[in-house]
Amino acid sequence: MRLLSRILIPLTGVALLAGCGGSGGTAPSSASSPGVSVSSAGAQSSDAAAVTRVWQSFFSKDTPIGQKEKLLQNGTTTMKPALQAFAADPRVGQASATVQKVTFPDASDADVTYSISLNGTVMMGGMAGKAVKQNGGWLVSDSTLCGLLQLAAAQPGGSSGVIPGCS
Repeated sequence: MRLLSRILIPLTGVALLAGCGGSGGTAPSSASSPGVSVSSAGAQSSDAAAVTRVWQSFFSKDTPIGQKEKLLQNGTTTMKPALQAFAADPRVGQASATVQKVTFPDASDADVTYSISLNGTVMMGGMAGKAVKQNGGWLVSDSTLCGLLQLAAAQPGGSSGVIPGCS
């Protein structure tokens, strides 16, 4: 349990902090999607590739904070305080996410299976998240970030307060 806390709390903090954002544009097109599987009648591989690019950009240390806000559902509005609250954590620069699977329950929602790595070592695999399509583009769902924040808060030593933007 203690080892789990020593790994999970910092990693969850990294994952959450990786979501901190400020200003920026669209997801970089250089992100690749090796190993991503797509399943859904009529789901296009271009949507899976777009979800993967957004997801990996959101969790990339190289993505400016402002751009991360634009990659998160409600990132420039209700989720902005949650993102900013974790922006100063130095662990953000050590984390990355790899999308393993994207499925589409409908045309505007995607279920994402992903792993989080810390300095290149997979720390949490088989994580479940969501992406939503808004205004023609894919975004990491605010429920995904809230879930990660709540996971961190629930661990020993985690904060027990209300997470801004999460209900």
